Amino acid sequence: MTETAFPDVAAPPPQSPLFDLLARNWMLGAAVTDIAFDRAGKLAGFALNDGRLALAPLDDPDSALSRMRIEADSGRSTIRPREKPPAPPVLTPELARGAPLLAASGVIGLVAAGRDGRLHRVTPRGQVIALPVPDGPILAIASDLAGRLALARQGAVDLHDEQDMARIASLPVPAQAQALAFADDGTLAALLPQALLLGRPEDGLTMHPLIGGSGPLIFSADGGWLAGSNCRDGLWLLRRGDGRIARIGRFRAAPSSLAFSGPAGAVFASGAFRAAGWSLKTPPWDDEATGALRTGRPGLVLIDRIAAHPTRDLIAFGAADGAVQIARAGRSEEMALRQPDGHAVTALGWSRDGLHLGIGTADGQAALVTLPPQLFK
Repeated sequence: MTETAFPDVAAPPPQSPLFDLLARNWMLGAAVTDIAFDRAGKLAGFALNDGRLALAPLDDPDSALSRMRIEADSGRSTIRPREKPPAPPVLTPELARGAPLLAASGVIGLVAAGRDGRLHRVTPRGQVIALPVPDGPILAIASDLAGRLALARQGAVDLHDEQDMARIASLPVPAQAQALAFADDGTLAALLPQALLLGRPEDGLTMHPLIGGSGPLIFSADGGWLAGSNCRDGLWLLRRGDGRIARIGRFRAAPSSLAFSGPAGAVFASGAFRAAGWSLKTPPWDDEATGALRTGRPGLVLIDRIAAHPTRDLIAFGAADGAVQIARAGRSEEMALRQPDGHAVTALGWSRDGLHLGIGTADGQAALVTLPPQLFK
């Protein structure tokens, strides 16, 4: 059963006029560590560092889309203010000791894994269903969105059928897997501190000893590229077609967030004073300046989180002071969406249709910002 704990959800202080006009915003009482959207495009889940999830439907009866009007004489679009405060999200009971690891379920809703070994499916209505798994910590999770879950454990990566959690394969690994990721073709990647394992789980995984790290780990939408943080000062890129590797370093901080932009044909990373990006048409094989996309304006505060729009060449980036900006890939002009408030942006992600941007912060603010397409014409 769910625990609808509205007393734990408070109204946050006012933000910028644009943000207040477009966003549903809540104070959740615990730091937000991750955001995930379900496969059906109906639900956003915010992972909290006290072990709970906050669940918010993407559908909003009073969204910015329904409040938008186009003036007949000038054609200018205006958005009236929200008349009532947004409904609070549903808060689940504690699902993990510490922040849950999130993945979109291939069945329904989201899957939340705990490093204490617990695993749950959470439906869009907030029903929490415990999934049977062997005892032991879960170190990383990935879903192929087709009904299979990969779980990293001590010494192995296990592949399960999500319906009944039957174990399909158990793949031994020589060190603790730091992150997992699936490509659309079913290829699984497991990132170890000093190596990468890659392949179809049914056939076993091949080791790439020249690259490793601590995560994040992501595939491009077409599966042709894989990127990961080296856990020190930069990232690596692997082109799967020929196995060629590019290494990009000298970041101010290890990238904690990576994003491939299909529309821009580029990869982006946090950890610098601006949104750091590179074109995949001219990859930085030998020179880090090759293909560099200067996106947004350089600032004095590090970018902590970055997210690429699924269908437009838009990049959202959140800073350590709480500011969130949106810019087109390779352009300096920015749209200031959220003003700095001294609390770092700790989670950032676009919904699958690109209509909503989810934001989470270190002081427990969670927001869903509805961004009408007219804003970016």
